[in-house]
Amino acid sequence: MAGRQLTRYELEIMDVVWRLGEVTVHDVCANLSRPLAYTTVMTTLGVLERKKKVLDRTKRGRAYVYKPLVSRDEVSRDLLKDLRDVIFGGSMPSLVLNLVNDDSVSKADIQALKEALRRVEQKK
Repeated sequence: MAGRQLTRYELEIMDVVWRLGEVTVHDVCANLSRPLAYTTVMTTLGVLERKKKVLDRTKRGRAYVYKPLVSRDEVSRDLLKDLRDVIFGGSMPSLVLNLVNDDSVSKADIQALKEALRRVEQKK
């Protein structure tokens, strides 16, 4: 995903796009967790479409409709890989241990992690 790293703000907009599938600027403004100017959202959608190439845009009536070209999973994997490589020196255990050394990890989270590790071990 080189050249397509998304900022936190762009990820907030992409979250709306992924949840709704296809969106107009109005849809994004109405579904963001914080109020943002219509023109700010419109400009950012344009950047995500033209520069970062993570959105496709088509004209429908008087409005442009945007839909994702990349999945949430693809972006998540790329972000985590960058985080692992840059912050944790390429160490997967350091990344994971940093995430789980937190009091907010629930028993359900622990069970899900155990299940994920079991599946990974079976593939090896």
